[in-house]
Amino acid sequence: MQYNNIIKFLDLPDIIATEIISTEDRYIFIAEAKKNHIVCPQCGNITNKIHDTKWQNIRDIPIRGKLVIIRLLKKRYRCPYCHKRGIPEKYESIDKYARKTKRFDKYLAKETVSKDYSKVARENGLSYTAVNNAVKKVVDPLIKQQVSKLSQLKAINIDEFAVLKRHKYGVSITDPINRELIDILPTRKKDDLIDYFNCWEDEQRRQIQSISMDMWRPFKAVADAAFTHAKIVIDKFHLVTLMNRALDEVRKQVQQTVNNHQRRKFFQSRLLLQKRAEELTDEEHEKLIKLFELSPALEKAWELKEEFRDLLQLDDVKEATRALKRWYKEVIKSKLMPFYQVKKIIQRWEEKILNYFKTKITNGFAEGINNKIKLIKRIGYGVPNVMNLRRRVFNAMLSY
Repeated sequence: MQYNNIIKFLDLPDIIATEIISTEDRYIFIAEAKKNHIVCPQCGNITNKIHDTKWQNIRDIPIRGKLVIIRLLKKRYRCPYCHKRGIPEKYESIDKYARKTKRFDKYLAKETVSKDYSKVARENGLSYTAVNNAVKKVVDPLIKQQVSKLSQLKAINIDEFAVLKRHKYGVSITDPINRELIDILPTRKKDDLIDYFNCWEDEQRRQIQSISMDMWRPFKAVADAAFTHAKIVIDKFHLVTLMNRALDEVRKQVQQTVNNHQRRKFFQSRLLLQKRAEELTDEEHEKLIKLFELSPALEKAWELKEEFRDLLQLDDVKEATRALKRWYKEVIKSKLMPFYQVKKIIQRWEEKILNYFKTKITNGFAEGINNKIKLIKRIGYGVPNVMNLRRRVFNAMLSY
């Protein structure tokens, strides 16, 4: 009965435990392979003749907060038929030459989703390198599998993120339709991105119908060079950000013209002004009304922001085009320079903006990935190596 309990406690498909030793901080399983024979790789005959044995310590997942070590009796066999010697056992649960079980590697990889590598290493009595290698072993095959889904893509998002703010940037490639991460690139340079997409097969690039991005010229150049038949779509979230920035510029300008008491009110209203009109409470509406009484220019700026947001909710591209023309006229009437500058940007990208109403593709999922990246960087106390960051992001996104 006790012997059976030991076997169940270890719960590995190809290793059987014969004894368990419990100490204050660890469990030690004395174990060996379940099979007592192997097939000779040279002649194909079954042999149970042992050539030699050795003991090896293998790490496994913790049990009840204690470290687990499998003291494994490894055997090598000899074949009496072809006289081949030193034939090693093969294990389903342990990779060749590994000192950890496969499930322990997966356990370590899952732990690093919410903890930095150093903390996981300390908690499990391992080195930083051992944890890093475990994550590589688990995640790299999953990344290859994910990148292989290129043949299924109909649309992509291209979005940048800061690895080291104002110094180093990477790019995320995502699938906005199936909401999946495709790849993370260590650079946002135009030539590097073109080279990356040119490595895709021609058929894969031809099947891409839409490319969603922000209003950055190098991204447009990349899309024009690598995807000649795809529609470029400017993401609506970036347009809303432009409106909010223009509104905030007007607020700052008004703030400089009022007395100290009023200046404080305008400063405290910066987040309230950017809030969606439909999400405002009655109390917040009252605050805005009092603020607009002090500055009609700010009221007009807020209306322009809201009118543009309403425009983005339209379903028909012709209706959206007419609404955009009306918005241009309202901006000219307002004589608000920040919005006039935004108007010029929008006119420059107008065709790509209107493509949004044809495809309804946004960078929403890509922005979620960027938020995930920020969280991962915070957990890891900064991750300056983009390839390590790429592995961490896939580790957090993929299931195994």
